[in-house]
Amino acid sequence: MMNEGMTIELPNFEGPLDLLLHLIRSQELDIYDIPIARITQQYLDYLQQMQRLNLQLAGEYFVMAATLLRIKSQYLLPKNDFVETEEEFADPREELVEQLVQYSVFKKISAYFKVRNDEVPVLAAKEPSVAVGAKVQPLPLGQISQQDLTASFILAMRRFKKRNDHAQVTLTGRPIQEMIAWIKEVLEQQGRVSFFALTDQVESLADLVGLFLAILELAKDQYLKVRQKRRFGDLEIERSKHDE
Repeated sequence: MMNEGMTIELPNFEGPLDLLLHLIRSQELDIYDIPIARITQQYLDYLQQMQRLNLQLAGEYFVMAATLLRIKSQYLLPKNDFVETEEEFADPREELVEQLVQYSVFKKISAYFKVRNDEVPVLAAKEPSVAVGAKVQPLPLGQISQQDLTASFILAMRRFKKRNDHAQVTLTGRPIQEMIAWIKEVLEQQGRVSFFALTDQVESLADLVGLFLAILELAKDQYLKVRQKRRFGDLEIERSKHDE
């Protein structure tokens, strides 16, 4: 029997992260503060229901189940009041949250490219052979791929983690509309800015994600163009001329 009156649906999921994201979003939960006991039980109930229906489940679903149970068990362990180390204070959900955040962003990148595929390109790439300092010209959409854009986001996450060793993934981020307003203000003042220059000013993982999604939203609205001089490198964000 499902807990808390939850109704099981059986959409096609791409993997365990997709299922977890569905459970979180369908209940409007905070991805940065997952109620681990509740989600673990719902996830296990879902797998049990799938097995009852004789549906094939990939091994990765059971690996995730083991991960959730391990995290849940860590919350049940007694805390040592006399030993206070950084490791003890680390949130056992942190790695899972980062995986979910990355997966969520990847899905949005994929959706963005799907929508923009037949529309006027607002993303441009720079061939690696062009000299540094040369003028960046727009190139057809597709020369900056989903992989390139995804790699830039992953690199930004790594830079953020390196710069903020003790950053908490549970910090609440600023609303995306606030991020959009901030990006517009920067572009109105400077005309263009690098993605990493913006990410260096955010203070939480939630804000980093919000910033990236705000850039995608503004690109979709053709307010700005995103260019890349070097594959898997920084992104150059420039205000569209027709919007000046």
